[in-house]
Amino acid sequence: MLFKETHLKTYQLQLINCNNHNIEISRYLQILTRIEKEDADRIVSNVPVVLYDNLDEECAGYFEEALDYYQAEYEIQPMPEECDIPKFPSRQIIVLGRVMEYFGQRSDFVQLAKKYDFSRKIQLSQTPFAAKDGLNKEQAVKLCQEFTNIGMRAQIVRSKKKPVPIEEKKKSFWNII
Repeated sequence: MLFKETHLKTYQLQLINCNNHNIEISRYLQILTRIEKEDADRIVSNVPVVLYDNLDEECAGYFEEALDYYQAEYEIQPMPEECDIPKFPSRQIIVLGRVMEYFGQRSDFVQLAKKYDFSRKIQLSQTPFAAKDGLNKEQAVKLCQEFTNIGMRAQIVRSKKKPVPIEEKKKSFWNII
């Protein structure tokens, strides 16, 4: 039997232990699923808990990457169901945290925020956070690499938001002075 590319196997994701990263995992759930803070806090405080049944493979990979970063204990089990996944037109960048810290990291972050037009007020210590949504694939890869270059761990996830072109800031005489 032939399936469309979007017909995928599904998985169950069970969170077993947050290993003192309840706050970060709760924030990650809020960003990725858009659930309320109270609901996300309640979920992570009741471990072990099944987070999802019938989670598609790509989304399971997002959780796997983040939960590994936060050193949480979890299990991903295949389910008998399959699902059709709609096309997602854009990508979102979620910053998971710092891999290393160095002098000047904050100013590098501010430069990235200016270049990609996202909030500069984000505290780098309060991760994870959504840096930018509505990127095309190439822009997302480039921004993710720039976060890596400044010692941050970032992840590219799919988004339903329509891609917004990022205008390169042109240097003018007045910007140089």
